[in-house]
Amino acid sequence: MDRTTQFRLAIVVGLAFYFLAISMIVAGALLPEWMETFQVPASRAGRLFFMYYLTYVITTILSGFLCDKVGKKPVLVMSQLFLAGGFLLVASARSFSFLEWGMLTMGVGGGFCEAPLTSLLSQIFSGDEGYALNLSQISFGLGATTGPFLSGFLVGHDFSWRVMYLIPGLVSFCLAYLLGKENHFFSTAATDPDDGKRSFADLWRKWGRFLILSFLAMIFYVGAEIGSSSWMSTYLVKELGSNIYWGGVAMAAFWGMVTLGRFLFAFLSRRFYYRSLLAFSAGLSLFFLVILLFTTRVEVAIFAFGGIGLGYSAIWPLIVAVVARRVGSYQATAIGMVVAAGGMGALVFPYLMGVVGDLWGLSSIFLVVTCLVVAQLLVFIQTSFGREEI
Repeated sequence: MDRTTQFRLAIVVGLAFYFLAISMIVAGALLPEWMETFQVPASRAGRLFFMYYLTYVITTILSGFLCDKVGKKPVLVMSQLFLAGGFLLVASARSFSFLEWGMLTMGVGGGFCEAPLTSLLSQIFSGDEGYALNLSQISFGLGATTGPFLSGFLVGHDFSWRVMYLIPGLVSFCLAYLLGKENHFFSTAATDPDDGKRSFADLWRKWGRFLILSFLAMIFYVGAEIGSSSWMSTYLVKELGSNIYWGGVAMAAFWGMVTLGRFLFAFLSRRFYYRSLLAFSAGLSLFFLVILLFTTRVEVAIFAFGGIGLGYSAIWPLIVAVVARRVGSYQATAIGMVVAAGGMGALVFPYLMGVVGDLWGLSSIFLVVTCLVVAQLLVFIQTSFGREEI
């Protein structure tokens, strides 16, 4: 691939991952505004995250099958059309039901986007996948960091929150058009000669206990990460008496530290055992969660959210790394299963936290997060989870 085509691909992929993060994360920053505007309780507000991740998990599983059957190009075009439709549904919402349908539609687009894009990059940059995928995740991290901050800034300065969905909707339509007319990005993927020899029963027989622990670790982690991000703005506004601007700042601090921490732990993973780093990361996030639970000061809470993000940063990549290292020739199947388990955590826990918040107050949401982090730590110290090897 020539440099011009690579540059064009980098722009398209960077924008796609940036606005994928917007579709996932910005709702958490705007949630207190929506609860006030549409007069809904926390339990119903939490359904927004459930609806997004319900369709996201289903279409993530389907996306690989569809890519094999019809190719990556139509799946990626379809992903951007669904994302555009969802963004514009939310931007034009006149009732909370429109928000719910918008999140449901964006979840379809998000599920059809992430795995095919990652696969496309791995195929095009064969032998240099780490470089390409890390760059793509930087754009996702930038979206997760800047989106909440911009949301809080705009609402805090009397702009409409609808702008945060109208512009991404238009960009997604443009991306669908660019992907639809592009031919150079897409080529036939190499066939794995061992695909027909692999058996799910063999995988489960050899690695069943380890995979169960990995599923649990990923469910607890993603539930804690998405639950924290989804409710921190609402917690600051409604529990600590702050405003939506500072809620956006807190989310920006959280995701900024997640992004920064992944750079840091990339180097540490060359010097320390993965399981030790996972235990340290869970312990670090637990330390800052305790600070959060015992403070009523907004600035201290924002500091704590940044620390929680730093603690979370290494966990998803290192869980996947442990699975890849231990499972060997079955790793593609195993990693897919573990990532799907993480989607289940995002599907269930943010909604459950809204129900708990209605029953016992919003501070109880982060008690649930604390329990999830403790559960992760218990998994990471199990000798069956990961051998001490670098």
